[in-house]
Amino acid sequence: MTPSRITLSVFCVATCVVIAALSALGWVTGDDTLTSVQPGLPAMVPMTAALMVAAGAAILRQTRGRTARSGALLLVAIAALLLLCHSLIHAHRHLPGLAWIDLNKLTSPVTASMFLMTGASLLCGGLLRRVQAGQWLALAVLMLALLTLASYAFRDTALYALLPARGTSVLTTFSFMLLAIALLGLRPHEGMMAAVGGSDAGARIVRRLLLSALALPVLLGLACGIALDLERIDVTTAIACLAWGMIALFTAVVWQAAVLLYREEEARREAERARESALAALRQADANKDDFLALIAHELRNPLAPIGAAADLLRMQGDADPARVRRAGEIIGRQVANMTHLIEDLLDLSRVSRGLLALDAEPVDLHAAVCDAVEQARPQVERRRHRLETELGALHPMVSGDHKRLVQVVANLLGNAAKYTPEGGRIHLALRVHAERGEAQVRVEDNGIGIDPALLPHVFDSFMQGSRSAGRAEGGLGLGLALVKRLAELHGGSVAAFSAGPGQGSCFVLTLPCGTA
Repeated sequence: MTPSRITLSVFCVATCVVIAALSALGWVTGDDTLTSVQPGLPAMVPMTAALMVAAGAAILRQTRGRTARSGALLLVAIAALLLLCHSLIHAHRHLPGLAWIDLNKLTSPVTASMFLMTGASLLCGGLLRRVQAGQWLALAVLMLALLTLASYAFRDTALYALLPARGTSVLTTFSFMLLAIALLGLRPHEGMMAAVGGSDAGARIVRRLLLSALALPVLLGLACGIALDLERIDVTTAIACLAWGMIALFTAVVWQAAVLLYREEEARREAERARESALAALRQADANKDDFLALIAHELRNPLAPIGAAADLLRMQGDADPARVRRAGEIIGRQVANMTHLIEDLLDLSRVSRGLLALDAEPVDLHAAVCDAVEQARPQVERRRHRLETELGALHPMVSGDHKRLVQVVANLLGNAAKYTPEGGRIHLALRVHAERGEAQVRVEDNGIGIDPALLPHVFDSFMQGSRSAGRAEGGLGLGLALVKRLAELHGGSVAAFSAGPGQGSCFVLTLPCGTA
């Protein structure tokens, strides 16, 4: 049981016990204001007050996780005995032995019936397989108490003569309502209360509807009864007003519940769409991870074969040819440099992703940085026999950033163009300054394999190289463009990719904020 529900049950029981104690005090002191809400109406008799305290004690025992079977059995037995006494008195009132019994000081039959159902509900609540039956009995007590309370508004009717006029007071009726609520709150997540005591949207709507179903008829009935007592309306008008009021109020309540349910359903659908999107992204990330693991194993294994062959060549005894030794050293150095470049790319991306890459920010001549990047990428361009065209102009825009990282960005763009352009292709590099916008642009265009429109939005994602198999001959982990995007953003700039489609070449535009040129 949740603490909030236990607190509700304890509060209801405590209020009920206080009412019973005050009623008993009124009988002892002769103060009628403590036994009845109004002179002339039925009062709570001492026996009823004592049984209220006993029922409250049994419910409190259950809130502490203990069994209340003995108290419930006692309550059932006394209630059954009271009903038997009433039957005998009404059947054999003329007998001399029963004439001394004062019915005004005896618990009424209606009250005894509610005590009988309360005790039975406690018994069922103690047995886990009968929780729902116990809750139905508690609900029956609540309904009977509400009907009895509502009948006070109709003094001159058969309903009043059947229920309150036989000795069930307003205080007794209110106390039974509290006991019923306490019984229903004992196990809010079991039985039929599971649909009401939850925190989901359905449970919240059910609670609102139940509250309306319990409160609106009582309030409308009381209003009609008061109007009848004041002779403002006749009985026919009262019935018509009651029927119309019920229809109007319940229509409003159900309509509001429908709106809330619609909103909850919309929120659920939105959450479902977000979940599906997240699952799709997770599946894609998992697929990218698998591709990356295969790719990195392949890329890190490739340099090992030439390194091993060069090492075997160096170990050959009697081989003192300086040219062969120098060639073997060059192979080892080149392959080690390739492996170092792969590992540096991995480390850079990891640092950027975790926010650990610090830039040595200072005024940088972007023209000089682009020239350095051209020299860094030239061996790869020449190895693929590309024609590199540069259009740098005479302006030297100054940007705030890290010279080394800016060279890395432009070199990666040139390396990407060289990789995905067939041998003998053309690469065009241009540096332009837009003084009116306070920015400089570096454009790298090629006439290579182009980019598929479906791939274009993801071209700056990590490990995307596997989707562009034409560039696999040059190797790499597919981290170059991802690093370009992250480093450009660290410099306060951006990078964009454009392509008319496969076989139409591609264009990458790096935009950086700049000052004077």
